[in-house]
Amino acid sequence: MKSGLRNIYIYTFFYSFLLLNPVWVLYLLDIGYSIFYVTVLDVVFYLSIVLTSIPMGRITDSIGRRNALFISSILTGIGILFFGLFQSFIGIAISYIVWGVGVSINSSALESVSYEYSTSHNLKYLQITGAVNFLSALSVAVASLLGGYIGEYISLRIVIFITALLVIFSSVYTLKLRERKRERSFSKLSLKLGNYVKDRRIMSIILLRVALLLNINMMLIFKQPYYKEMGIGTGLIGVIFFVDVLSRGIASFNTQRFAFIAKNRFFAMLFFTSLTFFTIYIPSLIENFFSLLFLIFNSVIFGFYSNILSEEVNNLVPSEIRATVLSVIFLVSALLTALAEPFLGYSASVIGLEKTLLIFSVVFLIISTTAIFIHIMGKENGEFKIIIGNNRGS
Repeated sequence: MKSGLRNIYIYTFFYSFLLLNPVWVLYLLDIGYSIFYVTVLDVVFYLSIVLTSIPMGRITDSIGRRNALFISSILTGIGILFFGLFQSFIGIAISYIVWGVGVSINSSALESVSYEYSTSHNLKYLQITGAVNFLSALSVAVASLLGGYIGEYISLRIVIFITALLVIFSSVYTLKLRERKRERSFSKLSLKLGNYVKDRRIMSIILLRVALLLNINMMLIFKQPYYKEMGIGTGLIGVIFFVDVLSRGIASFNTQRFAFIAKNRFFAMLFFTSLTFFTIYIPSLIENFFSLLFLIFNSVIFGFYSNILSEEVNNLVPSEIRATVLSVIFLVSALLTALAEPFLGYSASVIGLEKTLLIFSVVFLIISTTAIFIHIMGKENGEFKIIIGNNRGS
């Protein structure tokens, strides 16, 4: 394995070693916050992503992926450290802001560096991103297993502090990354963000990725209390998260092998969004072993199909603006998460988690259906065309 790829993999593993993954909601509940206030605090986290996604994407395109990943590790680690140190609403909000900016940088930078490494070394992107996402999932899975038991038998706060130190440590491996000097386009118009977002291919992909990211964000919030309602202990929740995240990683790792399933874009849109809908809808009707399996399958679909969509959008945009375009996806998903969470959190407190999942399944269906509709309308309008050139009216 080449050293550059190895460093990307090692960085991903340590940055993703989130021991707090299965217990952070439980930690907030333990120190006195209700689910509603947990979601309100989460709005701060996602709004920080909303406000910084595009600026951070542009900075990433300017300073390079390696420097961006280094800054991301430091900010994310400090944010998690603050999360464990502060218990007041304001203190946790500050930790979420720092944490959110770090995640905002990482989201587009890591995907960009993975795509550009694969293209510069004549490797298949789905193999590289599949391996990166598998290692990320494996890291989170192992960390979830350990974090659940450390939280149950030692301390929830200790879990948070160890997580912070490991994320900061991941910055060491960003210093070992080497970037190929990128060629820059002289066409200013071709680098305008709007020209790419207006392309219906990209717009439909963006909306589908937004739907999937919104889904995974909301599941991260609601799975922990959902399992608690089933009478499952903290340690066993860690085991369930281990299986959940590892299954997602295995699906991601095998994306290249089974990519033929998504060869027809329209079929893939219908098939995978329909499956995702049912993995949210069924647990809203029943709360037993089968609902648990559906929630795990929800992660599996995300692990596979998000890679397919990632390759499609990366193929459509140039290096000079790639991180910026990708930041739009994370911006919109973060914005929708920030808007949805307080409402769904209040709903969970008043009418229960099951009915709240039913409401969210409808929200997911609306967004994904809109994306499919845009795709269909684009085909009806004729060929897809990215607007570049000397059109002064653009």
